[in-house]
Amino acid sequence: MRLQKIFSLTIGLLLLFALPNAAWAQETISGKIVDQSNNKPLVGAHIHWTEGDLTTITDANGTFSFTADANKFTLRITYIGYKSRTVQLTASDITDETISIYLRKSTEAMSPITVLSRKTSNQPDQFMDAISTVNISHDAGQFLKDSPNISGIRKGGGFGVDPVLRGFQKNQLMVEMDGVLQSQGACPNRMDPPTSHVQMEHIEEVEILKGPYALKHGPSFGGVINFKSQQPDYYSDPVLSSYFTVGYESNIDRQRYAGGIKKEGGRWTTNLYGAFASTENYEDGSGNSINAGMSNAEYTVETSVQLNDANSIKAKLSQNFARDVQYPALMMDMREDNITNATLTYTNTNLGNGRFESSFFGSYVAHIMDNLDREMSNMTEAVTDLSTETYGYDLSYVLPAASGNWTLGTDATLRYMEGFRTRDFNMGSMAGQTVTDNVWQGGKRNRFGGVVEYQPNISEWNVVLSSRLDYYYSNASDPDTYFAQTLGQLDQEHLGWSASAGFTKDLHSNWTAGFWVGRSERYPGMDELFVNYLAIGMDPYEYVGNPQLNPETNHQVDAMVNYTNGAISIEGSLFYSYVTNYISATVRSDLSPKQMGAPGVKQFVNVDQAALYGFELTFQNNGNIKLGYNLSTAYTIGRNLTMNEDLPQIPAYEANLKLDYSFLNRKLIPQLHLRGVAEQSRVAESFDEQPTDEYLLTHFKLSSQLGSGIQLSAGVNNLFDVTYHEHLNRSLQGSTMPLNDPGRSLFVELKWNGILSSL
Repeated sequence: MRLQKIFSLTIGLLLLFALPNAAWAQETISGKIVDQSNNKPLVGAHIHWTEGDLTTITDANGTFSFTADANKFTLRITYIGYKSRTVQLTASDITDETISIYLRKSTEAMSPITVLSRKTSNQPDQFMDAISTVNISHDAGQFLKDSPNISGIRKGGGFGVDPVLRGFQKNQLMVEMDGVLQSQGACPNRMDPPTSHVQMEHIEEVEILKGPYALKHGPSFGGVINFKSQQPDYYSDPVLSSYFTVGYESNIDRQRYAGGIKKEGGRWTTNLYGAFASTENYEDGSGNSINAGMSNAEYTVETSVQLNDANSIKAKLSQNFARDVQYPALMMDMREDNITNATLTYTNTNLGNGRFESSFFGSYVAHIMDNLDREMSNMTEAVTDLSTETYGYDLSYVLPAASGNWTLGTDATLRYMEGFRTRDFNMGSMAGQTVTDNVWQGGKRNRFGGVVEYQPNISEWNVVLSSRLDYYYSNASDPDTYFAQTLGQLDQEHLGWSASAGFTKDLHSNWTAGFWVGRSERYPGMDELFVNYLAIGMDPYEYVGNPQLNPETNHQVDAMVNYTNGAISIEGSLFYSYVTNYISATVRSDLSPKQMGAPGVKQFVNVDQAALYGFELTFQNNGNIKLGYNLSTAYTIGRNLTMNEDLPQIPAYEANLKLDYSFLNRKLIPQLHLRGVAEQSRVAESFDEQPTDEYLLTHFKLSSQLGSGIQLSAGVNNLFDVTYHEHLNRSLQGSTMPLNDPGRSLFVELKWNGILSSL
């Protein structure tokens, strides 16, 4: 009842905010802030008029206005993720027409950030993008590996790659959709990481915010991965359009079909789209067959309404259904995974001359896994039925002022997990008996937080200061008796504090430097708190949670330098992270495993000190030239300083070279991708981690524009059929043999998008 009252009160307040705004003065200077790369308006950009000492923000059409009874206008425009710009106008520049001001995307405006562009299929195109053309991967975790210093933990063949950023992984990373933390998987072995819930067909770009600096996204610890869907189009003429994608990959027999229909332009937009993908077994470079079968269907319905020039509401519902997903590195396969996500967002771009945005979200995940297709089921048939409920909100208010821009926010995430494993014994001394294991013990983990961020207006400097507080509460509402008796008190409360400061400065017309420092606390995840005797690690031990774990604290610094001219861009960054109370695991000799074959039991514990440090370097060309190239390299070292050994699951040194060439005015583009990975000999012996060998992969793709809105891509992955596996891949279940990645594979993909009619 209390939550219902709070929700009702909040909705009432939102309706009060959604009042028509006062009209602007008749004599005005009008401008429009536009993204230079795609000509789209930027909603909520901050514009400060120096002479008049006034500040405003752009509305839903990207426009702004100031009273024009002056002879000089010096405007400073700032927008998160874009390079700040100062524009000087005089009275002679003021006309009846709106002045367009273009901003360029920047990697240094907010924090160490990488933006991965992904070409969506929702608008007809005459030409193709270079470097970032269509990507056949339907798995979000696999797609992220295009970014420097991002790897992935792979346990299955074609689904659920779990991202690792600079050595930070799992609960150390936040995965969001449009800036909102959404679903959490139900599987303790992360068969269904949050990235597996992302529907890639409608993703326009991905922001990868590195380090503990982007605190308005939440208590960022190792980083934030924010998937951004295509935004509503209110500013063009109303049209009805449709799009579809058909793709096939030979080695893994991957089939993918996706499409949708969309009404956009005018005061409201509606989009309905869906996709289906399936895979079969694949062969590695040596011809060994790897189980990789799965099927996955998904759909999304979203609609948005622009109530007036300042107020808009957006609602989104998506569902994902995975079936019969094989995980050769785990003891079970995923029989079903059903996900429902719902989000309601309200935005007022001119509330008290500031921008107010609120999002309410809910997620439900139902997950069933079993061993019924494994030989071990002859002895014991095991079925695990799990679920996760997640609810929350995110409210923020951005207030521009002469001295700088303030952001005030509050957010919350409430999570409940339950589930049981049923084991039917067919052989041995327990034949005919059934044992039920309480996997999640009704675990609860709630968080309520608040953040303050300030961006002062300092000439030639971009400065960001942030601080936040988070209150955590966790408990097991249905504890296993043995777990409670052996592990003690189950509930815990904690108040965590995080803070960051950073700046970028233009040193020269072509040089920019940045420096950030921050600390952030990470409260333990549900598996670290409450998992109940399950083999969820990279070794065969059973793991138990520790309800009294202390939060990890990350103290980190980042330094960056960027050189850009009309021909090339070079960016390099260094980072050092010092973590106290690092969460690891150690053997508990006083505890006995529940299943045969497990060598013992490990419990999650805090380690006093750990460190992660490394670098990223990117070199690419700019301008509208035919030859495009991008060279990137990255490396991370992780050390357990307390035990004086390497941290587990740290990716190896990697370098990527991408080349493309434009023919026929960007209508035909061949692409070559070389990926070299060094051997990884820095391993954690306490986790039985094994070294991995170096390898070099060659991928080729040819993309063509067949007509307006029609694109065809074809190519080959792993051209020379190299036998290899990522260092983070798990070993095949029951052995020390690695889970190898696919050998040579041919692929083809056809995309069409077009306008059906004007409305």
